[in-house]
Amino acid sequence: MTRWTEDLGAWVSSLRFSGFTVLVVILVLAGAVIVSPSLSTFVQQQREIAELRESVRLSQEAVDEIDAERAKWKDPVYVRAQARDRLFYVLPGETQLSVIDDIIMPVESVEDTDPELSRIQGNWAQGLVVSFLSAGTTDATADELAATDPAAVDPAADPAAADPAATESSTTESEETSP
Repeated sequence: MTRWTEDLGAWVSSLRFSGFTVLVVILVLAGAVIVSPSLSTFVQQQREIAELRESVRLSQEAVDEIDAERAKWKDPVYVRAQARDRLFYVLPGETQLSVIDDIIMPVESVEDTDPELSRIQGNWAQGLVVSFLSAGTTDATADELAATDPAAVDPAADPAAADPAATESSTTESEETSP
């Protein structure tokens, strides 16, 4: 290491600086100091130009997509297809089927339907008629009706009241069991 410093010292002492050499070095340093802010501004502006070009390219792509979408809407076949899909329009003579809450059941299902789930507790037509007639003929509120006769408000609450056949069969069974 000492040898290296000695060689460096000998090299520096061998250099002869003239006034012209010092003047050139000072001018080069001054030029670098003067040009560096302009150079950094140039680099920053080039970066901004690249960002703006990218922004213009993305905007142009968006405009092209909108133009393509507008061209689609000028086609009557596309408009008809969108009306069918979005508004559920059909042509005269066609029947449209809509699937709501489509659940895919496995083909090899081992589950059986419970008979209690598929049995109807009451006669819906009779319940409709009773509801229609009672709505037009009573001044009582629903709470008052529920307090006096819960089956009058909701026929499903009392299956025997809603299904006269069940009432008749329970009556005949009780008569047969009595002595």
